[in-house]
Amino acid sequence: MIYFVIRVLVNALALAVTIILSPGLRVQPLLPGVIDISSTYLLFGILFGAINALIRPLVLLLTARLVVRTMGLFAVVINAFLFWLLTWSAPSAFVITSPQLLWIVFSGTVMAVVVILMEAFFGLDKPEFHSQTETQFYWRWVRLLSSGRRNAIAENLRVVQITDIIGRYTKDIAVDMTPLAHFRSFMQELLFRDVDPLQELSLPEKVRYMLQELGPTFVKFGQIVSSRAAQLPPEWLAELERLQNNVPPFSYDIAHRIIIQELGDEPEKLFAIFEPEPFAAASTAQVHRATLHDGTAVVVKIQRPNIDVTVKADLNVMRDLTKRIQRRQAWAQEIDLRGLVDEFANGILYELNYQNEAANVLLLTRNMAQFDGIHVPQIYAELSSSKVLTMEFIAGEKISNVAAIEAAGIDKGALAREFVQAMTKQALFDGFFHADPHPGNVLVNLETGQIGFLDMGLMGELNRAQRMALADLLVSMQESDGYSMGKAALRLSKPLPGRVINEADFLEQMDRFGQRFLGTSNANIAYSFSALQDVMRRAGLRLDPNFTLAFKTLMQADEIIRRLVPEMALSQVAVESSLVLAREQLTSDALAKTVRVQVSRSSREVLYRIPSLVEATTKWLDQYEKGRLSVHIDTSDLSREVTKLDKALTKGLERLVLGLVLAGWIVGAAIASTIDVELMGFRLSDLAFYMFVAGALVGAYVVIRALWQQRNEDDDPYA
Repeated sequence: MIYFVIRVLVNALALAVTIILSPGLRVQPLLPGVIDISSTYLLFGILFGAINALIRPLVLLLTARLVVRTMGLFAVVINAFLFWLLTWSAPSAFVITSPQLLWIVFSGTVMAVVVILMEAFFGLDKPEFHSQTETQFYWRWVRLLSSGRRNAIAENLRVVQITDIIGRYTKDIAVDMTPLAHFRSFMQELLFRDVDPLQELSLPEKVRYMLQELGPTFVKFGQIVSSRAAQLPPEWLAELERLQNNVPPFSYDIAHRIIIQELGDEPEKLFAIFEPEPFAAASTAQVHRATLHDGTAVVVKIQRPNIDVTVKADLNVMRDLTKRIQRRQAWAQEIDLRGLVDEFANGILYELNYQNEAANVLLLTRNMAQFDGIHVPQIYAELSSSKVLTMEFIAGEKISNVAAIEAAGIDKGALAREFVQAMTKQALFDGFFHADPHPGNVLVNLETGQIGFLDMGLMGELNRAQRMALADLLVSMQESDGYSMGKAALRLSKPLPGRVINEADFLEQMDRFGQRFLGTSNANIAYSFSALQDVMRRAGLRLDPNFTLAFKTLMQADEIIRRLVPEMALSQVAVESSLVLAREQLTSDALAKTVRVQVSRSSREVLYRIPSLVEATTKWLDQYEKGRLSVHIDTSDLSREVTKLDKALTKGLERLVLGLVLAGWIVGAAIASTIDVELMGFRLSDLAFYMFVAGALVGAYVVIRALWQQRNEDDDPYA
């Protein structure tokens, strides 16, 4: 009741202020002598409250995307429409001078601003902690309205929710910085029987709570921001890192329903033990401990309900907003803001399908098999789906918990080197690396000292050329060579839209960059990478999306090893690890295997092409024999060209026959190299391999000789 009274008074006072500030608008008593001017304002306060509570949400539900696409300007239209409804409800009480449309638009805008300020002052819209929008019942109906890539209702609804949440927190934070903070707290205690819970929190804590309430998309955004540790104050970094494992869970009833929908049976039947209380909660899922029927301890990762709808809506709204910003703002064009948002969106959508994560885990397991100190959890495919993932339980502490690692007697230096060596192999040798190795995703088993990787939903991929460029970049950093680092950066990037790159100027800037940021062996790689990206952005360059992930990964890895061993430099250890891994992988068996693989691929390619080559050659010979060979010649000197053609045909036939013989030799040797049989003490595959090499050498000689003869013929106009 108190809230209703205060709300009516606020609306009535806001209307009075609007009338004062709008010369073209007057309010007169509804019924003179019965309802005076004060009562009229109170009645309009009640009516405006009803319009705001009932009509505004409906209008926004239909038009919220227009607010985004017009950069907020359409909100003026909405406020004018609502104010027009107020004047239309009692036309005799409002006197509007001409032009009426102008004063309705102006008064609606003023009324909206005054109401927002008074709501902040009186504390009428305090933030609601732990609000889980995706669990609300209506989202199950909204997802049924989807049509293709876009769901207009979902996007409009998310715009309403996002603006409401950001508005509540922004007003709370803003008033808390003024002398009015105590009055707001007093009013909230009066209205809601409690004090503003944000009042005693720091600004970073308030922002963290806001991101959590906004939902998974914004939590993931906060996690990405937290990875740029070098540019964040410690208090902000500490709070954003809490987003990684401090997210409110959803109820067991919802988790139970999702498991039945995805796996076809109740969790109590699928598992010997299934703990209803979640073990951990993250931005897109929560994890439950369970035990298989054979006694194996596992964890079951369950996707938050309906987040596929809310996340897609959030991402589409972000795309629309950044598209408009990039059209109007030069700074957004310089950094290709739309491209960055697209990368962010694609990464989140990829993570939402847990079948992708299961495939990533299997590949990473194979790649890390050579490291005894690295453990990747096993996936149980029969108990997994696109929204449920069952994997082996890995016990351990965060790799950033230095105190626990020291107490367990684990060598921090050896642990850091093992971690860097694993990440180096992933990024530089395999081209398939963990793209989010923050401390919450990297655990240390305090009993065995093994490092365990978690959350492989997002992995980075680099091809051979990209891996070589990244290795060159790390070596250049180690050698404090800014110029070479610039050359590598050019291979890792592409120009921003509409920019022309001055390569010489960029390399000169990079040379100076190396002197400033790479002058010490223990240079902070996170700060160096951030500075490098600034230089590249000013030069009109943007990193390839794969390298954006690689840089983020390297910065997170650097942060981890610096916590373990502050004096250790990632670039130095990565280069040393690369040399060790190279020596281990460049063995005779590995080289022979590589050659056999390449020979096998080449052989298959040749076999695929032989029928078409034989058919084409046969047709060519048939035409030659019948005299119908179609040849384009210069008729200006017919006799000379006919002579040259005759010689060319003769030599061509000779080379064709020789080429077919060599092709048969090489193909036969390649096929025989795959047969593991011994003949008179010799392995047929080894003998075939040498025959293949000999055939390749002969073929190379024939090609070089033919090219040399052709060159001589081209130099001699009468040949």
